[in-house]
Order: sequence, then structure tokens, then C-alpha cells
Amino acid sequence: MMSSVGTYLIKDKEVCKTIVAQSLRTGYRLIDTAAVYQNEEYIGEVIENLREFGLKREDVFIITKLNPSDQGRGTARTKVLESIAKLRTPYVDLVLIHWPGTVGLDHKDPKNAELRKGSYEDLEDLHAEGLIKSIGVSNYTAKHMEELLNHCKVVPAVNQVEFHPLLYQKELCEYSEGKGVVIQAYSSLGGVEGWKVLSINQTLVKVAQKYQKSVAQILLKWGLQHNVCVIPKTSRVENLRPNFDLLDFEISTEDMSTIDSLNANKHFNSDPNTVL
Repeated sequence: MMSSVGTYLIKDKEVCKTIVAQSLRTGYRLIDTAAVYQNEEYIGEVIENLREFGLKREDVFIITKLNPSDQGRGTARTKVLESIAKLRTPYVDLVLIHWPGTVGLDHKDPKNAELRKGSYEDLEDLHAEGLIKSIGVSNYTAKHMEELLNHCKVVPAVNQVEFHPLLYQKELCEYSEGKGVVIQAYSSLGGVEGWKVLSINQTLVKVAQKYQKSVAQILLKWGLQHNVCVIPKTSRVENLRPNFDLLDFEISTEDMSTIDSLNANKHFNSDPNTVL
């Protein structure tokens, strides 16, 4: 599985460029960003100079996402083209609809469904034109997915969702697998707030001690062993190598079940189940 690095909350230009550059040197080949992260231009400066790392454009997989404020037919197309320009690339490997709702609309407003449908149609057009290699969604529930699959021409390749032991979305994973949709995890370490909880969880601490790994490495490996693509985010260069080195151990079936049992349906980010 391709090693991935997330760039959420990395808005400082030099920090962002350093993290992305060092990620590529370490061996990471998937870079995850979004319009709302406000760092596409910085990543683009690195992508423009891939030869410095001995890489070609096709060696790197770039994900970006449509800002929830830019939903709807026509608007989505314009904004995705802006993202492609900022990333200084002739195409993007994967573009996701970041959120099933639209900024400014009540979560229960039926216009949300109409607008996200229009956004997806724009992505399908860009896909047909070769400007987007794959289309996906983010924060979609099974209900949102079912609605999408009833009208789409291109089945989404990915659904990127919050996924960690306190939010073990088993049913969504099983549903997605049955539809041929890959689950990507964000906040595998819980995000800023969730990490404060997960990092001191005694069950996770004990499992980490057993395998002589960090809690972060256990969280990432747990996701991988559930066949989920993890995208760890860090703003610290020293965390890149530990997050990358996950292939030299395996969590036992018993310990996986123990970690699974921590599930509390706890969202540290916004809950998409509230969006109509």
C-alpha cells in the first residue's frame, strides 16, 4: 500500500514545503491536501520540482478536495480547476467532495443533496477530460453513498472518513467493500483533540508496549490491518520515519479485537450523519 502523508492544518509555507519534500525523500508517495487547507500552492512548488527527488509526476499520487463552500454544478468545476493550477500539475490523481453538505445551508436542507449531486457531475466531466484520474468523496455515510450510487456514472474510488479505535466504522467499511469503494482514514491518530485521548488510553499504551512500538504506530497499523488506507498528518519531520515504518510487525487477531472493542462512535470532527 502506498505510504501517505496528510497536510491538514499545515498552513505555514516553509513548514509545509519541508514536510512534503522530506516525505518524498523518506519514501512517501501519496500527498493529501484540500482547498480548505490553504496549502495547495506550497505543495505545488514542491511538485513542480520532482526531479530534485529523482521522481516523475506519475510517481506521486496527489489528492485534493472540493471546499464545502463551493458545492454545485459549475462552481465545483471552476474551483477544482483552480486547485489543479495551484498544484502546478496537468492533472490530479484523486479529487474528493470534502463534505456532503454545503457551507451556509442548514444540515437538514434538501438542497444539500442537489448541490452535492451537481458537484459530482462536474467531477465526472473533469474525469472524462483527463484532468482528474479518479473521483471520490469524503465524510459520506452509507446513506449518502447509496444516494450517489443511484445516479453516478463513475463509481467513487474512495470515501475518506474519520477512522480510529474510538470511531471504528465497521459497518461502513463492510458496505463500502461490497460496493468496490476504498475507505481512506483521516484522523487515524484522532486529530489534535483525539490524540490527547488516544495517546493515554491504557489499552493502547499496553498494546504499544507489548510490540515495542509507539501508540501512534499501533493506531496506524490497526487501520492498515482493517484494509483502510491511512493518511497520517504531521508537522514534525522527526515523525515521518516512524509513521512510515509499519511493515516490520503485525498486531495479533486477539489484540486487534481488543482495540476494536474500544469503539464508542466518538467523532472528534463534525458528524456527517447530521447532513440530510
